[in-house]
Amino acid sequence: MQEILDIMKTRVQKEEEQRREADKEEEIKNDWMLAAAVLDRICAMFFAVIFVGGTIMFFAISVMRP
Repeated sequence: MQEILDIMKTRVQKEEEQRREADKEEEIKNDWMLAAAVLDRICAMFFAVIFVGGTIMFFAISVMRP
């Protein structure tokens, strides 16, 4: 009976350890997803500024030509 109890305790400990590892991996995954979202937003803003600036320059140059 004691052996069965020891096996059950070992199994519960392993499951808890696996759950902790899974939670840690999920937290790391969420951190990377946040970093990717921030980088994506920065790139989108950079693209918007370049696009709008280029459009304004194009129209300014085309209006200045006779």
